[in-house]
Amino acid sequence: MSTTQQIGRHLTPTTDLTVDTPAFEMFYQREFRTIVAIARALVPDGGAAEDLAQEAFVAAHQNWQKVANYDNPKAWVRRVVVNKATSFQRRRGAEWRAVTRFGNTSPTTMPDISTETEEVWDEVRRLPRRQAQAIALFYVGQLSIEEIAQVMDCQQGAVKSHLHRARIKLSQSLAPWGQETQ
Repeated sequence: MSTTQQIGRHLTPTTDLTVDTPAFEMFYQREFRTIVAIARALVPDGGAAEDLAQEAFVAAHQNWQKVANYDNPKAWVRRVVVNKATSFQRRRGAEWRAVTRFGNTSPTTMPDISTETEEVWDEVRRLPRRQAQAIALFYVGQLSIEEIAQVMDCQQGAVKSHLHRARIKLSQSLAPWGQETQ
């Protein structure tokens, strides 16, 4: 399936497909897995993570003539997916609060990663938003501090601080998980 077919279901009939260049196709093929992995680290639902990644690439496709001229188009897409994940989590929280007001229904999800890995990422998602974003971009996206600062639109020192604080919290919450009892 071509990129146009994959993202086509998200495009409106008024979208101009003439910008679907080979450069975008190559960019999409090269970066898609990493963008999905970043989204997956920030949201607990694998399907939602893929949707967020698709939405980020749709935005890139719709703005490709401008995005392609940026020094680092993948940084632009990473920022879009981080912002979309934040919005998704906020929306999900608001929806959950609304549902709990009217009934005690819990959502069901299909696990698509190991239980141990899911537990680690559950702990990451419990971190403050900026710390979780920094962890996801550093460990999943394998970005440098400078690149993370660009995506998060903050100073490199702030990224280092977010990572440091997140690592401390994770080491405390995951220490019992990784230790064997005697």
